[in-house]
Amino acid sequence: FRLFKIFKPKPQAIICFTPDPVKLWYLAPILVHHLRLRTTKNPKNADILIYFEDKTISTPPPLPEGFAGKTINFACTDISKTKVAKKFTQIFGYELAIDPLSYNGPIAIKSEHNGAHDGYQTTAPIKDEDYNPDLVYQRLIDNQINDKMVEDLRCPVVGGDIELIFVKHRPLESRFSNFNAKVSLARPEDYLSTDERNMLGKFAKAMGLDFGGMDVLRDRSDGRIYVVDVNKTDMGPPVFLSLRDKIKAVNILSQQFLELINND
Repeated sequence: FRLFKIFKPKPQAIICFTPDPVKLWYLAPILVHHLRLRTTKNPKNADILIYFEDKTISTPPPLPEGFAGKTINFACTDISKTKVAKKFTQIFGYELAIDPLSYNGPIAIKSEHNGAHDGYQTTAPIKDEDYNPDLVYQRLIDNQINDKMVEDLRCPVVGGDIELIFVKHRPLESRFSNFNAKVSLARPEDYLSTDERNMLGKFAKAMGLDFGGMDVLRDRSDGRIYVVDVNKTDMGPPVFLSLRDKIKAVNILSQQFLELINND
């Protein structure tokens, strides 16, 4: 992991999460608490407003009259899987979403809602009567690492940069669940090329995501990466991560967060 310069928060920088209050199991308040930054519950008294609303599609609150400070994630209003797949194709140039009536092969079927973990797999093409326009249909990413496990790359992104990855291993039979059999902390260069990191930064910008998390899968059949989920209200370091790596991750992300709020 690279060594960070030590940035001190601007003396006048007061942070407000709006419109929802935040709890310490979310990542952003963990970093704010760790850095001992000043906070307020009143947007009118803030210099930095962080849009915080744990919804898939939402509308940020209006800015206080005369507000001239910094806003974070105010352009991230739609993290539905349809929006993720559309922006992914625009940036990366290849498809995640598929037409289940004409596609041939294994597919994943999910709801639009963020954090639902309700996906399941089947084989396409499906019958017309089985098609549900309210669901999302994607190619099934072959992210198996052996006969029993799949691998997800949770990439916290701050200001377009990825400085660490939470590598999650999950049982194959529960690949869509939120249960991790093992989690480790990794350097991004060990899992992503420089071009891939740059593309992920462009994708985050296209989503309006200044701060949050992305779930990235690498397909072992074609070698490509796919962004399958975006979260603007990211949780803290995964439960199954070691305490030592949790501390390391919080230190790295805290310095990234300071860079984000200090940059004009």
